[in-house]
Amino acid sequence: MIKISRKAQRGFTLIELMIVVAIIGILAAVAIPQFLDYMKSSKRSEAMLNLNSIEKGAGAEFAENSAFVNATAGVTPAQACCQQAGKKCAVVQAEWVGNAAWDGLNFQMNKPFLFQYNYTANNAGAGFVAEAIGDLDCDTTTVTYTLTGTTVSGSPNYVLTKPARAD
Repeated sequence: MIKISRKAQRGFTLIELMIVVAIIGILAAVAIPQFLDYMKSSKRSEAMLNLNSIEKGAGAEFAENSAFVNATAGVTPAQACCQQAGKKCAVVQAEWVGNAAWDGLNFQMNKPFLFQYNYTANNAGAGFVAEAIGDLDCDTTTVTYTLTGTTVSGSPNYVLTKPARAD
């Protein structure tokens, strides 16, 4: 008789493969929500950076004229970002240039963005309220960041209020 020898076959067993798939599933279950939170966090930073820019523009105006920009700019752009192509607001210079508030603050958008902005002066330039309003995941739940500028003993004072719920 001829004896046929088989070489040992190498590979993974079904159990080993199932264990690996289970581990990957557990890691994904933990990692995906964290990733989504980081994405929202990076989107929220736009509002704080742009309100900081508005604060700097208001501070420059206050230093020059001892008053904040005494004008109002309604919600700009008028159409919500989620309703626009790519779910971001397109840059339309005509919405920012020629408005007394945005020109006085030297504020405009130069690349696509996620928030709508408004500025309202009060007390003849003694104070203002600027807002960044956005729906970060386009679920119709908006968040609003508010920058309030006031005059305290002849000096400007700013308070940034973040939303209680961060969408």
